[in-house]
Amino acid sequence: MATAFRAASSGYRADLQKHERRLLSSLCGDVTELLTRRGREASRDSGDGTEDSGRPSRGSGGEADALFAHFSAELAGLDSEEPLPLPSDPVVRRLLPDASEDPEEADQLRRLTESSLRESQLADLRGARMMLETSPVTIPESGAAAFGRALNTVRLTLATRLEIDSDEAAAQVHRRAGTGRVGDSEQFMAEIYTFITWLQESLFEAMLEYVPEHGTEEEGSDT
Repeated sequence: MATAFRAASSGYRADLQKHERRLLSSLCGDVTELLTRRGREASRDSGDGTEDSGRPSRGSGGEADALFAHFSAELAGLDSEEPLPLPSDPVVRRLLPDASEDPEEADQLRRLTESSLRESQLADLRGARMMLETSPVTIPESGAAAFGRALNTVRLTLATRLEIDSDEAAAQVHRRAGTGRVGDSEQFMAEIYTFITWLQESLFEAMLEYVPEHGTEEEGSDT
C-alpha cells in the first residue's frame, strides 16, 4: 500500500508498490507522447523544418544538441508570422492554454511561448519517470517542484478526460473513486485521478514543512 511523501535527509520519500510506480511512469510516458506529437504538428504547421522529438538528441553533442534544437525552435517562432493552430486534442489544449482572452494576442503569445512551455513540461515528465525507477521513490529537494509539476500535468490530463471543469465535478469524481468498485475505464481513471491528487498534495505538504516561517530567524545574527 502506498504511503504519503514525507521529508527525509535526502529530500522527500514515498513508498509506492511496483505496479503503482509503473502506472505513474506509463502515464507520464503517455502525456510525453501527446506533447511530442504536438511539437511535431507545430513544427510542420509553422514550416520551420524542425521536429520536437521530446527527448535529447542522439547526436554527438548530447545535451548541447538538445539545447541548440530548443533555441532554434524558439527563434523560428520569432521569425514566423503565421499563428500556430490550436491543438486538436482537448488535453493538449488544457496543458498549453491560450495566454490571453484576446484572440489576436493569444495567437501571438502561443507562437512565441508554446515551445518553451511544452519543453518545460516534457523535461518535468522525463525527470519524474527517472525518479519513479527507485523504490522507495526518493526525490531530492532540488527536484521536488519539478516532480510535483509532472504529477499535476498527469492529473490535468486525467481531469480533461473525465470532463472535470469545476470543484463540484472534481468532488463527484472523488466520491465515485471512494466506492472501491472499478467497473469501467472511467471508474478506473477516477481512481487514478484521486490517487495522483492525494500523492501530489502529500508532496506539497511535506515541502511546506520546511518553509521557514517569517520572523523566525534570530535577530542580530551576523552569520
